[in-house]
Amino acid sequence: MTKKAFPDEISLEEKKEIISFLKERFGFNEEIFADFVILKGSSTFWLFPKTTHLLSLKKLTPEVVGLLFLRKVSDYLKPTSTFLQRFGKYATKNIIQLNQEQLKLLQERQKIDIELDLAPGYVIIRDEDWILGCALYLPGKLFSYFEKKVIKNLFD
Repeated sequence: MTKKAFPDEISLEEKKEIISFLKERFGFNEEIFADFVILKGSSTFWLFPKTTHLLSLKKLTPEVVGLLFLRKVSDYLKPTSTFLQRFGKYATKNIIQLNQEQLKLLQERQKIDIELDLAPGYVIIRDEDWILGCALYLPGKLFSYFEKKVIKNLFD
């Protein structure tokens, strides 16, 4: 992997927009992110623990910085499955619990037909025990956006 310059911290305005998106779409309380700064790559956003050493860290050329938690896809923000697996327990909205049959179909086809009373957009997918990751809900369809091995491991 090529080393890149240390990403920049986003502006307060951008941070408000991102936190507002997370609050509106998933019901996250903004306090969850109080101990983090948000860094920006070309089309990615990273959560990084607040530190007084951030300026001195910018001298580094790391491969990875913090937790990749959002990607900009067209004009939309897509949360990463890793972020949702770690922070999804704090979400209160747009969470879909699927049964084993639905999950197996999703694993096989990468999409399933399903009618939900939700606005179109990214959703959190879980089974009865775990948050598995991110999917895209469009009326009548659910598209998987996490690695097949995540679901496969449930059935092994």
